[in-house]
Amino acid sequence: MRSRAFSSLLLLCFLPAAAIASPLPVKPFQIGFGGGASIPVSDAKDAFKKGWHGSGIVRLNLPMMPFGLQGNFSYNHFSLDQQNVGFSGSERVLSGIADARFGLPIPGPIKPYLLAGVGTYNIKANLEGAGAPASTSTTKFGINGGGGVNIDVPGLPVHAFLEGKIENIYTNEGVSGAMKDFKTRIVPVTFGIFLF
Repeated sequence: MRSRAFSSLLLLCFLPAAAIASPLPVKPFQIGFGGGASIPVSDAKDAFKKGWHGSGIVRLNLPMMPFGLQGNFSYNHFSLDQQNVGFSGSERVLSGIADARFGLPIPGPIKPYLLAGVGTYNIKANLEGAGAPASTSTTKFGINGGGGVNIDVPGLPVHAFLEGKIENIYTNEGVSGAMKDFKTRIVPVTFGIFLF
């Protein structure tokens, strides 16, 4: 009897905290689109120039929980730095990423959140010029982390967001084998809207 009363007391204590941390969302599912700059860092900044990306995003909001789930499907495009790589051309990165999203309990129309997750990345270099290796693609595992803000627009059915994160792709070669011990890290900065 005493343990049941103690369990009930704990439940009553934690329910309000969970409700404050993550108020009940209007929609359990959200679909969004965005795009922006993709900035290469680490070894990637020596091979790629700054690029761009487009993303489709699906969010699952979990009622009474301090976190939600998010899936990103992105296309990144970079021009190669011919001076460092030795060839002209481009590189594209297709990714499918699953993230956990943690909302921070701050009231107001701008709501910050943190992200962390894992993904699969398909990388393909399109090299140009005499002596350039044949274009090949490879699929690698990666992790990512970052944060963003949701922005409620009063009177409109859409919600805006701004998000930045670092994506670490576990590669050991870059640009079709032209560079060894190559770490592929990119920082996509995304602005977009959720339609639902």
